[in-house]
Amino acid sequence: MKLRFIITLLLLAVFGSATQARDITAQRTQKAIDRFVDDSLMRHASVGVIVTDLKSGKMLGGRNINLACITASTMKTVTSSAALELLGADFTFNTPVYLDGEIHGSTLRGNLVIVGRGDPTLGSVYFKDNLDIVHEVVEALNRQGITTIEGKVIVDNSLYRYPAYNGDWCADDLAWDYGMGLHALNYCDNRMKLVFTGKGDGTAENAHFEPDVPGVQIINRMRPGNEDNVGVLLEYANPAIILTGTAADTTYVFNVSNPTPGALLVDSLSRTLSKSGIRIANKQFSPSDRRWLLMTHKSPILTDIIASLLERSDNMFTEGLLKAIAVNSGREPTEAQGVEVIDSLFTSRGVDASGKFQYDGSGLARNNKAPVKFFADMLTYMSDRRFGSHQLRLVDLMTRIGINAKIGTQVPYSSISGMIASKSGSMRDVQCYVGYFPADEPQYAWAVLVNNWHGTRPNLKEMIDRLLLGIFAP
Repeated sequence: MKLRFIITLLLLAVFGSATQARDITAQRTQKAIDRFVDDSLMRHASVGVIVTDLKSGKMLGGRNINLACITASTMKTVTSSAALELLGADFTFNTPVYLDGEIHGSTLRGNLVIVGRGDPTLGSVYFKDNLDIVHEVVEALNRQGITTIEGKVIVDNSLYRYPAYNGDWCADDLAWDYGMGLHALNYCDNRMKLVFTGKGDGTAENAHFEPDVPGVQIINRMRPGNEDNVGVLLEYANPAIILTGTAADTTYVFNVSNPTPGALLVDSLSRTLSKSGIRIANKQFSPSDRRWLLMTHKSPILTDIIASLLERSDNMFTEGLLKAIAVNSGREPTEAQGVEVIDSLFTSRGVDASGKFQYDGSGLARNNKAPVKFFADMLTYMSDRRFGSHQLRLVDLMTRIGINAKIGTQVPYSSISGMIASKSGSMRDVQCYVGYFPADEPQYAWAVLVNNWHGTRPNLKEMIDRLLLGIFAP
């Protein structure tokens, strides 16, 4: 039984008795929404709010329900829902490993080829219990009695187009650990640590990556100055991480994007093979017509992947689902093709997707927009859809405010703590939430999308907390 399912059962046991049906009136709901939208902080904002009764499908209250707002990471619920419908709860990404050449005794006269199939979880720190592909390969070679590979360890990264990042993402996001691209072959979350000691004269001493990634450079473009204002940019062509801005006299540790995860896997596997007594001669061999399947690595199942990405808001994982949707539908593995499939799916289910403008799977693209009405309709459709042997719903994979998520400081200490399922989304001048209430047996879907408000983000979150309390608290 999966850990997420166990957690869900525990939550139901703890909160189930407190979430009996309650009468949430339209008058009370609309009053709370009006108070929120009419606040002076919203006078120049693009804001949409909706609460929908799941049983009747009717709106209990709302404002600007058809206004398309920037969604940020709430778009992950759209991609995740479509993946559950189209791929199935038990779907896994499969990464085949081949022996390409001829086997003579204990020697492979050819290459070891790892074919990337888009698995975003390969080597992920978030699935430590899943089998490690490096050790799987070593064990498989040992079972075959192979002690020498005369060729090379090769990664076939051809399934997805170059470059790995979405063309609608901002350049400033690409170098950071939330803006890493999706490759056909991903490894260790496509992340690495950038470590260096900054100096006021603009130098960066002892700059290095952890782990060391072959072929990726560190280019210093920092200016002299003692202000702590370091930036990083990603250059795919070199590839390189570029330091910009100014640095204080201190040691910096940044989590950054790894533009060549395949190189890291080749290096890790080659080192492990050598330590295990399997020699790699690195001779040049052309692809042959004799390719043998050595083994296939399987990812965690889809429901576990979705639970992880929704809780941590993992962009790369979600982009993996979007392209898997396209591939599984027999289409070219692009964002646009995946979005077309998603739109067709929801339209066929009676959900009006015409107001949704989607350009990626994760919501990192700032031109992603949708109205709260779309989210309410989609969540309504998904509310009673169950998937897999554990019959999990989308709501079972979402976070709960007061348990593993929060908005402001009020709901976690209220009588409805743990009873609101949510997915958040935030970026500069954007703060959004969508979800269900109550989380164990949803009766209502809700969505709040706010762009370009006045005031601070903490103040806005407190306002959203009060909004939810005003609607759902007894």
